[in-house]
Amino acid sequence: MKLILMFNLLFVLKFVKSYSDPNHKYTMLLSLLRPNWSFKDRGITLVTPMCEVHKRYPYNRPIGVTVYGLTRDFTAVLTGYGLDQDRTKPRSNKGYLYGWNSRVKPSYNGKVSFLFYSDFAVPKPVKGQSVEFCSHIYSPPLKIGPSVRKALGSSVDDPNRNFNSDEKLDLVIRREGNPHSRKIASCCFLTHG
Repeated sequence: MKLILMFNLLFVLKFVKSYSDPNHKYTMLLSLLRPNWSFKDRGITLVTPMCEVHKRYPYNRPIGVTVYGLTRDFTAVLTGYGLDQDRTKPRSNKGYLYGWNSRVKPSYNGKVSFLFYSDFAVPKPVKGQSVEFCSHIYSPPLKIGPSVRKALGSSVDDPNRNFNSDEKLDLVIRREGNPHSRKIASCCFLTHG
């Protein structure tokens, strides 16, 4: 039994060592669970990033988000459903750009609170209904490309805010803003009307 535990420990340590050694082509065990996971994006613990969303009333005020577990600068992108979509059923593809924060700098302990101050416009919730939004975290930070620039500052129902799905928005903002950037976390939440 001790021999098996010792072998497992050595095997895991070999993965950790190989991550820092560019000559080895091993994959870290944690990166198999989350493909974009890496030590350089995280704080001093092996905890995946966690988010906390703060209530803000009225809803036209920017949403406050606190992220724990990141030490590198990042961009925060807020997505949600459009006014013309059925917002009562949960779906993964939201595709409407409702908020942007170009560069957020976490503290050394991996905690940071931010607002979507660069751009924030969300549809007013309908009484008795909940609406889902997601704050996507990209690192390294993104630059504002032409498609995003058209959307920022426009009205909530402007067609320039519609990217049809979060996946298409992801492709556009990475292609125009920083091809090396990756979505490393998403913080989804509900607002209630």
